[in-house]
Amino acid sequence: MKVTYLGTAAAERVPAIFCNCRICRHAMEKKGREIRTQTQALLDDGKLLIDFPGDSYLHRLSGRVDYNRVEALLLTHWHSDHFYGEDLAYRMSGYANGITTQLAVYGNAYVKGFYDRAFQLEGRYDEQRLTYHLLEAYQKTWINGYEVYSLPAQHGHFAEDCFIYVIKDPTGKTLLYGHDTGYLTEEMFAFLEANKFIFDCVSMDCTGQTNADQMANHMNWSQNIQMKQELMDRKLATEKTIFVANHFSHNGGRTYQEMADLSASEMIITAYDRGGELSLSRLEIV
Repeated sequence: MKVTYLGTAAAERVPAIFCNCRICRHAMEKKGREIRTQTQALLDDGKLLIDFPGDSYLHRLSGRVDYNRVEALLLTHWHSDHFYGEDLAYRMSGYANGITTQLAVYGNAYVKGFYDRAFQLEGRYDEQRLTYHLLEAYQKTWINGYEVYSLPAQHGHFAEDCFIYVIKDPTGKTLLYGHDTGYLTEEMFAFLEANKFIFDCVSMDCTGQTNADQMANHMNWSQNIQMKQELMDRKLATEKTIFVANHFSHNGGRTYQEMADLSASEMIITAYDRGGELSLSRLEIV
C-alpha cells in the first residue's frame, strides 16, 4: 500500500485564508513544508482517493494527483474541507470531455445529502460518470479490491454523520485513517479488537497540536501519544507500526518544523503536503 498525503491542513489551511498569527506569517515567509492545504489522501496512485475538499483543484494543479486516474472516492464527512460537491459535479458530461470511466463514490447517508445538493444545483445527475454508494457504521465494504470498515467519527453531529476508516489492501497491509475525529470511544476500540486488526499504519488527527485544551471533535498531540500507547496495549499495533500525525490547524501553534522535531522524539511522523509517498510495503518514506 502506498499512501500519498495530498493535503494536511484543517479547514482554514496554513497560512489561513484570513490570519496574521505567528504560524501563518512564518508559512508565508518560509513556504515549502510550512504550506498546508486541506486534507486529502491518495492510495496506490489512484486506486482509492480519500475525500474531495475545496483544495482538490490545487492538488491537481500542483501535479500531485491526476483525478482521471482515480477509480474510487471514499468520503469521511460533509464539511467542505473534506467534501466540496460542487466541484465533483464537474465530472459530468458537458463539463468534462474524454472520460469513459465511472467514478464510484462512497459515503454515509448524511454526506449523501450534500452530494445530492451539488447535483440538484446543476439540475441533473450523470450516473454514467458518477454513482454514490451508501456506507453504514461498523460495516465492511469491498471497494476496488480494498476491505474498508466504517467507524463513526467523534465529529460533526456525533450521530454517525462522519466516518473514519480501516482500509486493508489485497496484500493485507492495513491502515487506520482517523480524520476528523476526537479520541476513539470504547465501542470503537472494541470493534477494532473484535476484528483482530493489527495496523501497519495509523494516521491520527492532530488538529490541536500542543494546545492543552482537548476538543471533543479533534485530537491534540497528547491524545496522539495516548492513542499510540493504547493501540499498542490492545495489540492493535506493534513496534513496526508507522504512526503519522496529520490534519493541522494554525491554531495549534506549531510550525511544521517545530511539530516534526517534537514528534520525532515519539517515533511519530509529522505529515506534510507532498508528492512523495508513505509506502507501507517497504515501511519507509520514499
